[in-house]
Amino acid sequence: MRKIFIFSMALCVPAGAWASGAGTTAAPFLKAAMSPRAVAMAGAFSALADDSGAIFVNPAGLAQSEIQEAGLDFSNYLQDAKMGNLSYAGMVGDNRFGFGATFMTVGELDRRLNDTATTGAVPSLGSFGASDIAVTLAYAKKDFIPDTLKNLDGGFAAKFIRSTIDTKTAFAVAVDAGAIYHASEKINISMALQNLGTKMKFVDKADPLPIDLRVGMLYRASPEFNVVAEVNEYLQDEKFYPALGAEYWFRDAFALRGGYKFGYDTSNLGAAVGLSLGFGIKVAGLGVDYAYLPFGDLGNVHRFGFWMQF
Repeated sequence: MRKIFIFSMALCVPAGAWASGAGTTAAPFLKAAMSPRAVAMAGAFSALADDSGAIFVNPAGLAQSEIQEAGLDFSNYLQDAKMGNLSYAGMVGDNRFGFGATFMTVGELDRRLNDTATTGAVPSLGSFGASDIAVTLAYAKKDFIPDTLKNLDGGFAAKFIRSTIDTKTAFAVAVDAGAIYHASEKINISMALQNLGTKMKFVDKADPLPIDLRVGMLYRASPEFNVVAEVNEYLQDEKFYPALGAEYWFRDAFALRGGYKFGYDTSNLGAAVGLSLGFGIKVAGLGVDYAYLPFGDLGNVHRFGFWMQF
């Protein structure tokens, strides 16, 4: 297990050399696979990740808790797409395991003839749908390599991905690897590499998955107040998104969250794009989370989530 983890994280070092130019990637829904709590903090969650939602951003985060937890969230995403996540984290002996599932569906897309010889309006030939699903199995361990570096939590995950467009289906498999270093009681430093896997091929066209490198930091200003920062780079897409977020708990029962992700096209999508807001409520091991993201003319995203600890 440790050798696999160390090898996977070592791949982060030369990762920048893989991107020889911005290109098309498959399964873009993987970029949006986060819990409402993470979304409300602009996705800067890899160093804080201490709940079942860690499986979507940094599997090492599963080691930060020993409580069993199940979570479910859903949203109407952009362009009438529907998206949801299911997550679970629990203990088996001294080891922490997690399960995650992400789905996205888009219906009623116009089918039109792709004919360069056609002039004028292209008539509709009906409609079709598209769907995506990813299932993730994760493992994490606290103080993963104590003889080499104490206070380092590590984790990795295997991911199975299927995408369908009309009657055509493509598959891919990928791995995630992550680490969280507890530099002090107040500071965590994280690194995660996601979606390192096979290409996804529809008919005769194959595209790589959106490999994502995350580097983050958490500062616990107080037991109630978390401040997070993260840089998030999609290697093939050559997209770079720095983000800042914060979470404040009132009486350990109500949380206010907010954040901002830099790197969006504000000239076309509006000045508010990149902003995220949300809240959380928890009572007796049950919780509700909400996140709001404005996307200008593309619409707004409202994400709702429920979780239970047992």
